[in-house]
Amino acid sequence: MFQFSRACGLILVVSFLPAVSIAQGGGSFVINKDEVEAIFKQGLEGLAQGKTVSDIVVRHVDVGDEYMGVSVVQRSKVEAGSANTAISHVDLDEIYYIVTGEGTMLTGGTFIDAEATSSELLGNGHRGALVGGVMQKVKPGDIAIIPKGMPHGWHEIVTDSIGYVIFRADPNQVMSEKYE
Repeated sequence: MFQFSRACGLILVVSFLPAVSIAQGGGSFVINKDEVEAIFKQGLEGLAQGKTVSDIVVRHVDVGDEYMGVSVVQRSKVEAGSANTAISHVDLDEIYYIVTGEGTMLTGGTFIDAEATSSELLGNGHRGALVGGVMQKVKPGDIAIIPKGMPHGWHEIVTDSIGYVIFRADPNQVMSEKYE
């Protein structure tokens, strides 16, 4: 199991102030550390059972002009030298906050023979082999901002797994409420 640093705990207390809720006397949405840790544990259990990725939506909330989603994602080790594949999302901007593990992200570049995708979790997008792009090493505490439409994937995950919190701007409400 991992330990959150003091700084990480502060970042994972997510507060959104939706105009609709304020007008109705509501407050912010808080995701506490215990809930996040429980979801990380659930994701690791999935990886131990042979899954290669766990993407669990923690919250998907109306913040006025759009929806915001917070997910916990974990991925199994990826060896360098594998073919570079990536995905992109038509409707979602993403911010990754790396919590555990280390690897090399691949962002940008051009798809080769991309296929259109559609999922309950992420809406419409593309998936395929990638040429070009930028490789960047990431470790706990790093943040990556991935605009909608940008191809992104993992060139290598050097630890047994990598875990991160994703904040997704979802203006067209394409994400499902909960997904595993």
